[in-house]
Amino acid sequence: MSILDFDTFGLRLLCIDDSKTQLLLYTSELDGMFSVSTASTYEEAIAQLTSSQPDLILLDMNMPRVSGLEFLDILSSTPHYAQIPVIIVSGENDPAYVKEAFIRGAADYVRKPYDSEELILRITRIFRLVSGHRDAAEKRTAGKSAQILLVESLADLASAKDNENTGHLQRIGLYSREIAAAAAASIRFRTDISEEFVQKIADMAALHDIGKVNIPEYILSKEGPLTDREFEHIKRHTTDGARTIDMIRLSFPDYAFLDFARDIILYHHERWDGSGYPEGKTKQDIPLASRIVAIADAFDTMTLQRRYAEAKDFDTAFEEILAAQGTVYDPDLVVVFRLIKNRIKDIYDKNRDQG
Repeated sequence: MSILDFDTFGLRLLCIDDSKTQLLLYTSELDGMFSVSTASTYEEAIAQLTSSQPDLILLDMNMPRVSGLEFLDILSSTPHYAQIPVIIVSGENDPAYVKEAFIRGAADYVRKPYDSEELILRITRIFRLVSGHRDAAEKRTAGKSAQILLVESLADLASAKDNENTGHLQRIGLYSREIAAAAAASIRFRTDISEEFVQKIADMAALHDIGKVNIPEYILSKEGPLTDREFEHIKRHTTDGARTIDMIRLSFPDYAFLDFARDIILYHHERWDGSGYPEGKTKQDIPLASRIVAIADAFDTMTLQRRYAEAKDFDTAFEEILAAQGTVYDPDLVVVFRLIKNRIKDIYDKNRDQG
């Protein structure tokens, strides 16, 4: 069977380019032969990744904020998306740049301006080569609900910019579940926290930093103090992450459970006294799930060994959470946290990073 005989019906193509003109061109050239979706920002790209589950990606190399090379790294480190072939379509002709794209996992490199018929042949050729991988992926996901697959794929994307490949995101879910379950047994929170709430926070706490996918790697890995401008980039991960969830909700209007994740993502850096970000919310105006994840996130972050900061021991980190009672953290949740110290220590001991 020749390339031209290969059946492309139903194959999903995601085109990422910051030029709306180029995206319109892709649609006119490719729609009909393939199922085409487009994204002009990385928030849109992530939303499309999770909602349309593309079989192949066309990626512009020179995107704002996060480069094409960085996005290749994100995809290659994300189990749900590592097998998706990526064709770089770019006006960048530096041989070293092209070579780097292939080193980082690009399946092909097409220089602009390109011949549309040749582009279609290149896409079809790659689809033929990876059709077996696509069938295997479908078998692996068979039996899983769309909701579970969506949460898993979002968690994978969040882990792509995890704190230096640690178990941070896994522990966030474990700590958050433990705090929520203990709070549910207290007079203060028993009417606010159901079994469903506990399960949701365990599943979705790991998504809290999904917006960091949009932060340039040089900022996330910087060893010295951040400049004010760099810190503003960091702060935007809350609103960027929430915007990504909003875009996914457009494709899944019935998935109200994502609103729970959105609250965590947007508000986990708010502070009880109103000095947090992005909105400066105070006290009970901060969603309860966000208040719980704030404690879990801060505690685990303190105990992480990083290039630019020494890890604090368990007791030091624990006492710092207690010391911020009523300023940074919900005072009643800090009481709960103090009462379950032994359970928190058990999670800490059993899930510590090896190295």
